[in-house]
Amino acid sequence: MSPSHRDHRSRGTIGTAMLAGACCVGAIAYGVVVGPSMMPPQDVQATTAMTPDAGPAVPEPEPEEVAEPGPVGYLQIQLSDRDRAWVQTLRCTGVVEEDPATCADLALAAVEFQGRTEGAEGSEEEPEEALAGVEAEPTTAADPGGEQLFTEVGEGTVCTDKVYGQEEATVVGTWEGQEVETTLTRKGSCEEARWQRLRALTDQIG
Repeated sequence: MSPSHRDHRSRGTIGTAMLAGACCVGAIAYGVVVGPSMMPPQDVQATTAMTPDAGPAVPEPEPEEVAEPGPVGYLQIQLSDRDRAWVQTLRCTGVVEEDPATCADLALAAVEFQGRTEGAEGSEEEPEEALAGVEAEPTTAADPGGEQLFTEVGEGTVCTDKVYGQEEATVVGTWEGQEVETTLTRKGSCEEARWQRLRALTDQIG
Protein backbone atom coordinates (compact mmCIF):
# COMPACT_ATOMS: atom_id res chain seq x y z
CA MET A 1 0.00 0.00 0.00
CA SER A 2 1.35 3.40 -0.98
CA PRO A 3 1.97 6.12 1.64
CA SER A 4 -0.57 8.42 0.04
CA HIS A 5 -3.26 5.78 0.28
CA ARG A 6 -2.42 5.10 3.94
CA ASP A 7 -2.54 8.81 4.73
CA HIS A 8 -5.92 9.15 3.03
CA ARG A 9 -7.32 6.19 5.03
CA SER A 10 -5.89 7.49 8.23
CA ARG A 11 -7.52 10.89 7.75
CA GLY A 12 -10.84 9.25 6.87
CA THR A 13 -10.76 7.11 10.00
CA ILE A 14 -9.93 10.08 12.21
CA GLY A 15 -12.72 12.17 10.65
CA THR A 16 -15.24 9.42 11.13
CA ALA A 17 -14.21 8.96 14.73
CA MET A 18 -14.47 12.70 15.42
CA LEU A 19 -17.91 12.86 13.80
CA ALA A 20 -19.12 9.88 15.84
CA GLY A 21 -17.73 11.44 19.02
CA ALA A 22 -19.45 14.73 18.27
CA CYS A 23 -22.77 12.93 17.78
CA CYS A 24 -22.40 11.10 21.06
CA VAL A 25 -21.61 14.33 22.88
CA GLY A 26 -24.60 16.02 21.29
CA ALA A 27 -26.89 13.14 22.21
CA ILE A 28 -25.70 13.22 25.81
CA ALA A 29 -26.14 17.00 26.02
CA TYR A 30 -29.65 16.74 24.54
CA GLY A 31 -30.55 14.05 27.05
CA VAL A 32 -29.24 16.15 29.94
CA VAL A 33 -30.87 19.45 28.88
CA VAL A 34 -34.07 18.46 27.10
CA GLY A 35 -34.82 15.13 28.75
CA PRO A 36 -35.92 16.42 32.22
CA SER A 37 -38.21 19.00 30.68
CA MET A 38 -40.16 16.23 28.98
CA MET A 39 -40.70 14.33 32.21
CA PRO A 40 -43.98 14.95 34.15
CA PRO A 41 -43.56 17.39 37.06
CA GLN A 42 -43.72 14.79 39.81
CA ASP A 43 -43.19 17.27 42.65
CA VAL A 44 -45.98 19.54 41.45
CA GLN A 45 -48.36 16.61 40.98
CA ALA A 46 -47.55 15.25 44.41
CA THR A 47 -48.09 18.68 46.00
CA THR A 48 -51.37 19.11 44.15
CA ALA A 49 -52.58 15.68 45.19
CA MET A 50 -51.72 16.32 48.84
CA THR A 51 -53.40 19.74 48.95
CA PRO A 52 -57.20 19.48 49.38
CA ASP A 53 -59.43 21.79 47.42
CA ALA A 54 -60.18 24.83 49.55
CA GLY A 55 -63.51 25.52 47.90
CA PRO A 56 -65.62 28.62 48.56
CA ALA A 57 -65.52 30.09 52.08
CA VAL A 58 -68.64 29.21 54.07
CA PRO A 59 -69.75 32.08 56.33
CA GLU A 60 -70.30 31.18 59.97
CA PRO A 61 -73.94 31.33 61.04
CA GLU A 62 -74.82 34.35 63.13
CA PRO A 63 -75.89 33.56 66.70
CA GLU A 64 -79.63 33.66 67.14
CA GLU A 65 -80.98 36.36 69.38
CA VAL A 66 -82.66 34.94 72.44
CA ALA A 67 -85.76 36.90 73.35
CA GLU A 68 -86.12 37.88 76.97
CA PRO A 69 -89.02 36.05 78.62
CA GLY A 70 -92.01 38.13 79.62
CA PRO A 71 -93.90 38.08 82.90
CA VAL A 72 -96.09 35.17 83.92
CA GLY A 73 -99.39 35.65 85.74
CA TYR A 74 -103.14 35.52 85.76
CA LEU A 75 -105.15 38.47 87.10
CA GLN A 76 -108.82 39.33 87.40
CA ILE A 77 -109.53 43.04 87.49
CA GLN A 78 -112.86 44.51 88.57
CA LEU A 79 -113.14 48.21 87.84
CA SER A 80 -115.92 50.45 89.14
CA ASP A 81 -116.63 54.12 88.45
CA ARG A 82 -119.62 55.57 90.26
CA ASP A 83 -122.59 53.52 89.00
CA ARG A 84 -120.71 51.44 86.40
CA ALA A 85 -118.55 48.32 86.75
CA TRP A 86 -116.43 46.13 84.47
CA VAL A 87 -114.63 42.83 84.91
CA GLN A 88 -111.61 41.85 82.85
CA THR A 89 -109.05 39.03 83.04
CA LEU A 90 -105.41 39.15 82.03
CA ARG A 91 -103.28 36.08 81.29
CA CYS A 92 -99.54 36.37 80.67
CA THR A 93 -97.65 33.24 79.62
CA GLY A 94 -94.15 34.69 79.37
CA VAL A 95 -94.12 34.67 75.55
CA VAL A 96 -93.84 38.35 74.64
CA GLU A 97 -94.85 37.86 71.00
CA GLU A 98 -98.10 36.13 71.94
CA ASP A 99 -99.12 37.84 75.19
CA PRO A 100 -101.22 41.02 75.35
CA ALA A 101 -99.30 44.29 75.38
CA THR A 102 -100.52 44.86 78.94
CA CYS A 103 -98.16 42.12 80.14
CA ALA A 104 -95.11 43.93 78.76
CA ASP A 105 -96.40 47.25 80.14
CA LEU A 106 -96.64 45.80 83.64
CA ALA A 107 -93.17 44.28 83.38
CA LEU A 108 -91.77 47.68 82.39
CA ALA A 109 -93.65 49.36 85.24
CA ALA A 110 -92.10 46.87 87.69
CA VAL A 111 -88.59 47.60 86.42
CA GLU A 112 -89.11 51.37 86.55
CA PHE A 113 -90.65 51.24 90.01
CA GLN A 114 -87.84 49.06 91.33
CA GLY A 115 -85.30 51.55 89.96
CA ARG A 116 -87.07 54.47 91.64
CA THR A 117 -87.25 52.77 95.02
CA GLU A 118 -83.59 51.75 94.89
CA GLY A 119 -82.51 55.23 93.79
CA ALA A 120 -84.65 56.93 96.43
CA GLU A 121 -83.20 55.10 99.43
CA GLY A 122 -81.54 57.62 101.71
CA SER A 123 -82.68 60.60 99.62
CA GLU A 124 -84.90 63.20 101.31
CA GLU A 125 -85.54 65.07 98.06
CA GLU A 126 -87.31 62.22 96.25
CA PRO A 127 -91.01 63.10 95.82
CA GLU A 128 -93.45 60.91 97.72
CA GLU A 129 -95.23 59.96 94.50
CA ALA A 130 -92.09 58.11 93.36
CA LEU A 131 -92.08 55.91 96.44
CA ALA A 132 -95.87 55.70 96.75
CA GLY A 133 -95.49 54.75 100.40
CA VAL A 134 -93.59 51.54 99.61
CA GLU A 135 -90.84 50.21 101.82
CA ALA A 136 -88.39 48.81 99.28
CA GLU A 137 -87.73 45.09 99.61
CA PRO A 138 -84.89 43.13 97.98
CA THR A 139 -85.86 41.33 94.80
CA THR A 140 -84.90 37.82 93.76
CA ALA A 141 -84.61 36.00 90.45
CA ALA A 142 -88.02 34.42 91.08
CA ASP A 143 -89.56 37.81 91.78
CA PRO A 144 -88.03 40.47 89.47
CA GLY A 145 -89.94 43.39 90.99
CA GLY A 146 -93.32 41.63 90.73
CA GLU A 147 -94.09 41.69 94.44
CA GLN A 148 -93.22 45.36 94.78
CA LEU A 149 -95.38 46.21 91.81
CA PHE A 150 -98.56 45.48 93.80
CA THR A 151 -97.31 46.53 97.24
CA GLU A 152 -99.84 48.65 99.12
CA VAL A 153 -99.13 51.97 100.80
CA GLY A 154 -97.36 51.44 104.11
CA GLU A 155 -98.82 52.66 107.38
CA GLY A 156 -97.59 56.05 108.53
CA THR A 157 -96.74 57.22 105.02
CA VAL A 158 -97.26 60.95 104.58
CA CYS A 159 -99.61 61.56 101.64
CA THR A 160 -101.90 64.36 100.50
CA ASP A 161 -105.68 64.01 100.72
CA LYS A 162 -106.35 65.16 97.20
CA VAL A 163 -108.86 63.01 95.28
CA TYR A 164 -107.78 62.37 91.70
CA GLY A 165 -110.82 60.36 90.59
CA GLN A 166 -113.72 58.18 91.67
CA GLU A 167 -112.47 55.00 90.02
CA GLU A 168 -111.70 51.94 92.10
CA ALA A 169 -110.27 48.58 91.05
CA THR A 170 -109.85 45.22 92.75
CA VAL A 171 -107.07 42.97 91.48
CA VAL A 172 -106.92 39.27 92.39
CA GLY A 173 -104.71 36.48 91.07
CA THR A 174 -101.03 35.60 90.78
CA TRP A 175 -98.11 37.48 89.31
CA GLU A 176 -94.60 36.11 88.89
CA GLY A 177 -95.36 33.35 91.40
CA GLN A 178 -96.77 35.77 94.00
CA GLU A 179 -100.40 35.87 95.11
CA VAL A 180 -102.06 39.21 94.46
CA GLU A 181 -105.14 40.59 96.22
CA THR A 182 -105.29 44.35 96.43
CA THR A 183 -107.53 47.37 95.84
CA LEU A 184 -106.59 50.44 93.87
CA THR A 185 -108.13 53.87 94.37
CA ARG A 186 -107.37 57.44 93.37
CA LYS A 187 -107.89 58.99 96.79
CA GLY A 188 -104.71 60.61 98.04
CA SER A 189 -101.32 61.17 96.42
CA CYS A 190 -99.87 57.80 97.41
CA GLU A 191 -102.85 55.81 96.12
CA GLU A 192 -102.81 57.85 92.94
CA ALA A 193 -99.15 56.92 92.46
CA ARG A 194 -100.10 53.23 92.71
CA TRP A 195 -102.97 53.78 90.28
CA GLN A 196 -100.66 55.35 87.72
CA ARG A 197 -98.12 52.58 88.20
CA LEU A 198 -100.77 49.92 87.48
CA ARG A 199 -102.86 51.86 85.04
CA ALA A 200 -102.05 49.32 82.31
CA LEU A 201 -104.60 47.08 84.10
CA THR A 202 -107.36 49.67 84.22
CA ASP A 203 -106.72 51.25 80.81
CA GLN A 204 -107.62 47.97 79.08
CA ILE A 205 -111.11 48.08 80.61
CA GLY A 206 -113.97 50.24 79.44
